[in-house]
Amino acid sequence: MELKELRDEIDRIDDEMAALFEKRAAVAVKVAEYKRKHEMAVYQGGRENEVLQKISEAVSPELRDGAKLLFTNLMDISKCRQQQLLTEIKPFSIAEPVEMPTVGAVTKGSYTADACEKFFGENCKVKYFKDFASVFSAVENGETDYGVLPIENSTAGDVGATYDLMLRHNFYVCRSTKIRINHVLAAKKGTDISDIKVVMSHEMALKQCSKFLEEKKFAFSEASSTAKAAETVASSQDRSVAAVCSASCAKLFGLEPIAEDITDIKDNFTRFLMISQKLQVPEKASVVSLCLTVPHTAGSLYRILTRFAYCGLNLCRIESKPMPDSLAYLKDDAFDFIFYLDFIGSIRDEKVVKLLTGLEKEMKFYRFLGNYEEID
Repeated sequence: MELKELRDEIDRIDDEMAALFEKRAAVAVKVAEYKRKHEMAVYQGGRENEVLQKISEAVSPELRDGAKLLFTNLMDISKCRQQQLLTEIKPFSIAEPVEMPTVGAVTKGSYTADACEKFFGENCKVKYFKDFASVFSAVENGETDYGVLPIENSTAGDVGATYDLMLRHNFYVCRSTKIRINHVLAAKKGTDISDIKVVMSHEMALKQCSKFLEEKKFAFSEASSTAKAAETVASSQDRSVAAVCSASCAKLFGLEPIAEDITDIKDNFTRFLMISQKLQVPEKASVVSLCLTVPHTAGSLYRILTRFAYCGLNLCRIESKPMPDSLAYLKDDAFDFIFYLDFIGSIRDEKVVKLLTGLEKEMKFYRFLGNYEEID
């Protein structure tokens, strides 16, 4: 047979499959109606296993894996449709934004302070804390209306401390933004770079300038923030110690930049989150964040992602982190992970709410982190 004839035959088979798919989908709707009437869950694990076993026996050995994948996808599509038909909308309780709020941040002079200014301008009172954990606690217990925290850097990756704390505290993300990072090496006035032996800063800042620091053969010392490092250098009598921080931070603590623009990559940005105790969803909110665990079965993450594809939702971030000790009770083995997902959408959209409701019911661990606006 010629190639065109073979393709024509495939087209005829595809037409038959499309008609059968539509017929199957119609029966699946009737199944959904039956489950609604009898108050049954959408997912019926035993039935699914029966179908896959039957399909495996009906095809040749070399096609079994492909057939199981095909019919798993078919059943997932049916479940997505049933989920949309059966799930009742439970609206979110959305709070109004706070006028002239109190905002928690880490250490005056850090890049977090720049993010605060971008979020609020001068329409807030900033309260500074010693570390990220204190900011989370202040938001959770109502001491501050909002908190501002770094979450990831385009050069050095995620801020591990923030991710760990996210699972220990109750909060919602309201907004996010990116701040351009431009580090300097700051020391006491009159200090020459040849005098420096130890450089102090936050671990992320040290990573972002690692090439420069290694070339100079400096020793590293970690601080809780870039501003804390600058403050420590300013109060020390030791001129062999310098700090990596911003130029404005150096000026704040009376230090002098002795090397400028020292980041390894010039287009270096850190993303910051604005969090609150109550769910606040700006009118322009376009990103939904959540975290969850997935079952320890082959293709389980892929099957979760199928739900987003079915709803036409664009996933813009997916990241896995080892499960922290605070969630040790959820572990099946030493390598369990939490998955963080961001997608473009709004909880004002019915299909999004139904998707989230289904995930909350079915996942062993699930947290909705917020629906927020990204500020340029």
